[in-house]
Amino acid sequence: MCRRLVFASVALALAGGSSSVRADLFDFGSDGSFGAIVVLSGSTFTLNLPPDGIFNATTVTVASGGTLKFNRNALNTPVYLLATGDVLIQGTIDVSGSVGTSNPPVGGRGGPGGFDGGMPGFGPGVSPGAGHGPGAGLGGLNQNAIGGAGLAAYGPVNCCDRATNGHEYGSPSLIPLLGGSGGGGTAGQPGIGGMGGGGAILIASNTRVDIPSPGRVLANGGNGGCNVNEGSGGAIRLLAPVVAGNGLIQVGSGNCNTGGFGRIRVDSIDRSALQLAFSPNTSTTSVGSTMFAFPDAVPTLAIIQAAGQAIPEGTPDPVTVLLPFGSTSSRTVTVRARHFTGIVPIDVVLTPDNGDRTVYPAEINMGQGDPAQVIVNVEVPINSATRVEVWTR
Repeated sequence: MCRRLVFASVALALAGGSSSVRADLFDFGSDGSFGAIVVLSGSTFTLNLPPDGIFNATTVTVASGGTLKFNRNALNTPVYLLATGDVLIQGTIDVSGSVGTSNPPVGGRGGPGGFDGGMPGFGPGVSPGAGHGPGAGLGGLNQNAIGGAGLAAYGPVNCCDRATNGHEYGSPSLIPLLGGSGGGGTAGQPGIGGMGGGGAILIASNTRVDIPSPGRVLANGGNGGCNVNEGSGGAIRLLAPVVAGNGLIQVGSGNCNTGGFGRIRVDSIDRSALQLAFSPNTSTTSVGSTMFAFPDAVPTLAIIQAAGQAIPEGTPDPVTVLLPFGSTSSRTVTVRARHFTGIVPIDVVLTPDNGDRTVYPAEINMGQGDPAQVIVNVEVPINSATRVEVWTR
């Protein structure tokens, strides 16, 4: 998939300290086939993500008091909101993660493109599970996260430097676009499921993105209360020749920002009216002029075999393995890489519903060809549903 600029140079006309941009020179890929997206004041409009996550809109308008949300698709892709014309957000666009709970005992779901929280523990015999995602928090020992429940990380972790925190990941350019990771579950009778990570969204217009106050775009981690196994904030990227407004762009980690912050990126040419409030206001926000929506070739990793089970590329559901009693725990996972170069360091991560996750480092040599693959030896827990995931390092 290639959606790039269709021009060789940008013309800026300066007059009286202001600038105008030849917006007709930009094309970020929308063919307008979805039509106009309009959310009226006082209404909440939830769109089902298409299989590739891309909305080919003409214009997007969210009125003050209106809210636009999205249901995750099978592949849990980010949201790609592309418009041929103006985007005006006076209300709210929200791709935040959800909370984990003890009744029912589940981890919170990540927002679209984000990752789920870990499962809660059950009494002394069943330990809580780790969250999911590249920066997932580990399971904790009690319901107050200060005592050790996992916090996820995307950007810097704001609170509580401890072993159960996840690790920082992601690119400041938000290419590729990744959501936030899930927090670990806690112990209890039952404990609390980890909070889901904030989702990921690209809002791109061939002409203008305007977010005047009280407009806002949210990709927060699930809000479980202060210091309770929060998921990390997600990712928000704004892309247009003109990005303007004084609204709010927020990628926090729950109510108190005790987990990892998300990332914000603004790419534009004319920033003369850019007065957006970025929250949290940290080094995870960047501004530039990378004026394309998608790279020419998107590097991908795919698990094509796990514990003897063949998995076609593009299989929508998470890869989950459940070995019955009496099975052999020593197994293999095969990972296929496309569109990388050189030596690709990866981590194959096994996360059971309960107990610690295990990370298996490996490398894929793209000198073997494209695609290339590697077989990784792993130990799979017996009689415990285990999610198998892979990330680049």
